[in-house]
This record gives sequence, structure tokens and C-alpha cells, in this order.
Amino acid sequence: MSWVTGEGNLTHLLTSRQPIVKRMLARILAAAAALCLPATAAAADPGSAAPGAVVTAPVVVVGIAGLTWDNLTEDGSPTLWRMLGDGADAAAMTVRTVHSPPCPLDGWLSLSAGRAATDPQPHREHDCTAIPPVAGGTVDGWAGLVTAQHASVYDPTLGLLGTTLADSNVCATAVGPGAAVALADWQGRVARYYDTARTARWDCPVTVVDAGVLDRRRDPGRALRQADDTVREVLERAPSDATVIVLGVSQPVHSTLAMSAVLVTGPGTGDQLLTAQSTRWPGIVRLLDIPSTIVGAVGVAEPNDFTGAPLIAAGHRPSAEETARKLGDVTQRDRDLRRSSGWFVNGLAAAVLLAIGALALLRRSGRDTRAAEFGLLVLAALPLCSYLVRLIQWWRWPVPLVALWLGMLLGAVATALVLRRLPRTVTVLSGVTVAVLALDAVTGTVLHHGSPLGPSPLSGGRYYGFGNTTFVVFAVHAVIFAAGVARWLRTRSGTSVAAGAVAAIGVVTVAVDAWPTWGADVGGGFAIVPAFVLLTLDVLGRRIGIVRLLLTGAAAVAAVALISVLDWLRPATSRSHAGRFVEDLLHGDGFDVVTRKAGYAIGSLSAGPHLWLAGALLLYLIAVVVARRQVAPAWFERAVARKRYLWGCFVAVVTIAAIGSAANDYGLRIALLTFAVAGPPLALTIARTWTDHRRG
Repeated sequence: MSWVTGEGNLTHLLTSRQPIVKRMLARILAAAAALCLPATAAAADPGSAAPGAVVTAPVVVVGIAGLTWDNLTEDGSPTLWRMLGDGADAAAMTVRTVHSPPCPLDGWLSLSAGRAATDPQPHREHDCTAIPPVAGGTVDGWAGLVTAQHASVYDPTLGLLGTTLADSNVCATAVGPGAAVALADWQGRVARYYDTARTARWDCPVTVVDAGVLDRRRDPGRALRQADDTVREVLERAPSDATVIVLGVSQPVHSTLAMSAVLVTGPGTGDQLLTAQSTRWPGIVRLLDIPSTIVGAVGVAEPNDFTGAPLIAAGHRPSAEETARKLGDVTQRDRDLRRSSGWFVNGLAAAVLLAIGALALLRRSGRDTRAAEFGLLVLAALPLCSYLVRLIQWWRWPVPLVALWLGMLLGAVATALVLRRLPRTVTVLSGVTVAVLALDAVTGTVLHHGSPLGPSPLSGGRYYGFGNTTFVVFAVHAVIFAAGVARWLRTRSGTSVAAGAVAAIGVVTVAVDAWPTWGADVGGGFAIVPAFVLLTLDVLGRRIGIVRLLLTGAAAVAAVALISVLDWLRPATSRSHAGRFVEDLLHGDGFDVVTRKAGYAIGSLSAGPHLWLAGALLLYLIAVVVARRQVAPAWFERAVARKRYLWGCFVAVVTIAAIGSAANDYGLRIALLTFAVAGPPLALTIARTWTDHRRG
């Protein structure tokens, strides 16, 4: 774990001030990256435009607090609607910062810092629309705003955007108090400030305009018309070659969380959807991408503290009406998914527990267990169908939530009906699950965008690759599939071939899960490598001692470290979570990242009794792994004796649950989901040992 804490030899070499060592290491790793990573890994000069960049200087940013796609109508906001109709690029924007819901000041402060920042006042105890005024060229109360950030887990540095531009001699103009907050330097000073767009000068490469707040409790129609008039005035006064970005700098005040609207018009735009390397999701960007976009447009190197990436084109968009509808649907679809995700995970865990209990009772009473086994097969197929349900576009149905749940359940029943007629049912199901998720990772995780186990653009965090939930589903089924393949190969080709197959499946699993342009999951690698090493040792019939356990841990750290460093060698705007973590280590911020995620993991203990039970079960299963003959029940001992690789599969699954819970910010939620996903296939495998034994 020395690599994680920044105390190991790798970090020492990377941070060494000896230029020869740094150049040699950089050349070796750059060569490896060139061979292994796609074209986006090519080196780029600091400040160079990102491939497909749509924003060039001069750039004018117009922030309207509370602007969503619901606000864009021909009658209510004619200027904005005309921009969309005339070919402006468009996207839905994540505006969540620290508080939920965020106030306008949170958004302006986040633009200033390039990462999530916070208003110092509790949101329920003050006027959420308040923005500090500018007096004598300085933002009023700036010191208090800076002090408030010290309590944030994100540790934002206010004034970073303004100072970065000033240090590079880039002229910047602020129009309105919110814009002054965004462009202020370390001390809260604004070099060029104007109260209104009418009185402002437009001769700087960067201009930021505060166009007001849409408060749904205070005549929102009038505020929208005023903001629309400000945009019209900006378009009339801004230089003809300027790129104008109009965005919702926060969600609607006194409303539920929503995605903001973004429109971009200028020389490099034209009927495109927007995205960024931070989301890799066509039509989805983040508020924190705007500071990166601004400095990229003026050719300034992006500060390490920025957590965004420049806006880029993501393909042709439909008509104005269809674009507004589709991007507006993102909010409602994500609300439905977030309402469903907790029910899905907790409901699946409860249903698995009931199904396994019913199976045990039926067997003990001597009754037919086929119905219970079919129910377990349906539950085993449900995680797969939670991704495949995206194919029916459930959010476009008359009652979306009904379509979502019926689609998943009917899909799982249909899958179970097909699989029950096939030999090696569990192995086939796991193989199909792994194949579908791997293909989705390689092609951009499109299935994740409509799944209750997928990412949430509303709440931010992860937008691409494998999140914690997908890591569990993918890793568990990869282990079960590998164990089934090993059992089949051993009877045909021998133990060595079977072990080689397990190792090969493990390598592919780690690559898909952790590779920066596929799964991009740092924590998952720490669990997957040990799980497959232990399964391979079991297939070979080798005992697992303390030395092998230590070597397994070292292999996991080495594999994740190598992938992370290769990702770090790519341009800053193309890095995934892994590469940014390496950069954080080099700048001394790695420990903050680790402690923040550890805090989230520990916080899972307060989520409720169901996670306490999951933790207790995890401790018991670890005890079974360590002292099986003393702790495990007799029926489990008999099943392990009859199924050659059941024990190795069990150990690997417990390893995923234990290390995954410790290495990811989901904490014990990882263990709960692991049990819910692994429970049905393992219970079916054990039930088959009872049937095979009776037939024998």
C-alpha cells in the first residue's frame, strides 16, 4: 500500500528532481503508453486545444443561475431559442457542487476554483439568491468565502481561475457580481469590473457575465425575460469572432435538483452536441468543465487543481425542438433511476435472502425445489437485465418507471427460461454477463446510461466506465465464469490448462475494469487481481500461505499502479480517475483523495441496519475462509467436497467483497451488492450438488 500513500519507490522516482531519472522514466512509460493507449494518448503541449474543441478566444461566458432546458421556449426566451435554432451547440450540464441543492453562489465559487466549492452559509437559513457585491474592485467578504472552503472535503482554492489568467497576462472582464466572484484573484480582487453589459467594454480575450437568477418563487417568467434580454445584449456587443457560452450556473432556486442548459455559439460551432473528456457522454458536460474550457481557449496551461476538461463536439444534434426535449429528458430519466437504484440493490438482496431461505426449507422438508431454483435463476439474471433494459428506451414509455421495472423483471424471467434448458446454466449466465459488460465498456458504456446500476449525471461523480456497482457485477460473474470454465477444462485438458484459462480470464477482467478508456476503475483492480490469483492457486491445488497472500497484494498494487501511470502520461484533459490520482500524488494531494474516499466508506456504516448485517456477514465469511473446518456448516463442507472449484470461487467472491469494501468509497454497500449478485449463482451451484448427490 505504499504506492497509495505516496511513500513508495515509484512515487519517489516520479517526483525526483533529478532530470536524468525523470527523463528516462518518462521515455520508457511514454513508449509503453504509445503502444497500449489509443490516439488520444498522444502528447500535447500545455494549453493546446483539445481535439474537437469548439471554444476559441475571445470567449464570453454568460451565467444564468437556474437555467434549465425547460426554460428554453420560443415565447419565454426568444433569444436563447433563436440561438438553438441558428445552430448553437448544446448540452445538459451537471451543476451539483458541495451542497444539494446548490445555490447560485456555489456555482460562481466553483468556477473560480475549478472544483466544487461551497457557500459559507447553511442554505436553509439565508437567501439562496444572494451574491456578495463588489466594492473598490474587491469582492465583499472574500476572506470569509475562502475560510469556508477549509471545511470542504474537496479543498477548493478560490481565485484560481482569475489568478491563472492574470499570471499569464490574459485580460479578463467581469460583468456583474457573480462574474466578479468567478474571475477574482487570490485576494478577491477584480482587475476589470462593470455592473452591466451595457456599460462594459468587450476588448478582453475573456469576459464573464452574470445574467441574474431564475427564482421560481419570485416571478420566474420576468427573471427569464430579463436574462434573455441580457443574452441578446451580449450577442449584439460581443466581438463578431467571439465564442459565446450561455449556461445555467446553478440549478433552479427553490426546486429539486436538475441539469442546467448550455448553449455555445461561435466560429467553431454548428449544430453539435457537446461533451468533455471528464464525462465522455454525448450531450452531458459539467460546470467544472467551464474553467478548463476558458484557459484552454486562451492557450494557458490548466492548473492541476482544475478537475474539468474543455468542451468538445460529440456529433450532430437534432432539431431545436428535439434537442430541447432530449436534453430536458436527461433530468427526469436520472430522477427515475436514482429513485429506483436503492430499491433495486436492497430489494435484490432481500429477495435473494428469501429465495435461499425458501430453497433450504423446501429441501429440508423433502419437497420439490425446482420453483425456488428457477426463482434464484431469475434473480441471478436480474443484474444483467438492469443494463439491457436500456435497449427498450424505457424513459420514452407513457409510464417510465413501470416500463423500467417490468422491462428488467420480464427480461430476467425470459433469460431464465432460456438458460434453464442449457447445460452449465450458471457458467453460461456469468459468461454472457461478463461479455455484455465488457462490450459495453469497450464501446463507451452506453447501456449504463439507462440502468439503475449506472452513473448519475444529476449527482455527478462518475460519468463513464465502471462505477462501484458495475465493478461488483462484472468481477463476481467473471470469477464464477472462470471457475466454471476451469471445471470444464480440467476434465478435458488437465489442471495446467484449466489454471491458465483462469489466469487469462483474470487478465482480461482486470484490463476491462481498470483500463482508462474502458472501465477506468482504480479501486476494482485491487480486488480483482487477488481474487483471480487465489482462484488460480485453488485450481492448481496450491495452499494459500501468508507469503502468497503478500505477493498477491503486491501484484494487485503493481497492476493498478502501471495502468494509472500510463494514464497519467496522457494529456491532462484525456486522463481518467487513475491518471488524475497519480497527478494528485505528485502534487501532494493524494492523501486527501484517499482520506476523502475513506470517509465516504466509513460513512456507509450510518446507512442503516441492512449494512450492519452485511458487515457482520462479511466478517463471518472471512472467518470461513480462514478457518473453514472450524466455522463452516456441514452442508457447505459437503458441497465443497462434491464441487471441485466451488471453494476457490467462494474465496474469490469473499475477497472481492472484503477488498472492494475497503478500497472503494461505497464501503459496505460493496459487500451487500456482492452478496446479492453472487448469492443466486452460488446457491444454485450448491443446490445442484444436492441433486447430483441424490442421482448418484
